[in-house]
Amino acid sequence: MMLGFRKGTDLVAIKVMNKQLFFTKWQGGLIKYSPIDNLRLNPAGIVREFPDLKGKPIEEIKRIALQRLKNHIKKKKTKREIMDYLVKDLKKHGYTFVSYQFPGHRMVRVKEKK
Repeated sequence: MMLGFRKGTDLVAIKVMNKQLFFTKWQGGLIKYSPIDNLRLNPAGIVREFPDLKGKPIEEIKRIALQRLKNHIKKKKTKREIMDYLVKDLKKHGYTFVSYQFPGHRMVRVKEKK
């Protein structure tokens, strides 16, 4: 499954394969997905979300946060649950959900609710 998001002028795609997440920025025709481990995370944002990590080294905060995200995704039973979770979570960070595509189906554009 592929999910598309917009934040300002940036377009971001998340590919979900076997409950693993891969990210990319859409830049013309070049699409190169990276594993979730390559994300640049804001330690202050992580500590806001997980106060129990306050005071730990930055690298440990990032490692624990990524592991928690991976475990949370693995607990989801369906692709729809994973999609709903990612849409809700990224909305908190200013991303707008713009499209999705399930394997073997056409891309569906999401219309903004007014």
